[in-house]
Amino acid sequence: MIDEYKLIQDALETLKLPPYVSIKEIRSRYLELVKEYHDDLNKDVNQKDSMIRRVNQAYEILKEYAQNYRFKFDEDEIKKQFPKSEHVKKFRF
Repeated sequence: MIDEYKLIQDALETLKLPPYVSIKEIRSRYLELVKEYHDDLNKDVNQKDSMIRRVNQAYEILKEYAQNYRFKFDEDEIKKQFPKSEHVKKFRF
């Protein structure tokens, strides 16, 4: 059985991301690393192919996890995410 937690941690480490990160930050970091290791842009990097594969795999793992995550939109969760009262008021219906 594959340990999903370990896969996520390895993917975060490969992309050099912190534990709390947005989907936008994941994509931005992925694009930075692809540019860094791409053949056309950087001819001096050793083992480019293996790094590109690792970066692509890590990005796919994190993207899949983020797409399949369900968010809870109740008042308590919103207060945790946006502690300022103006944010809570903004999301009330």
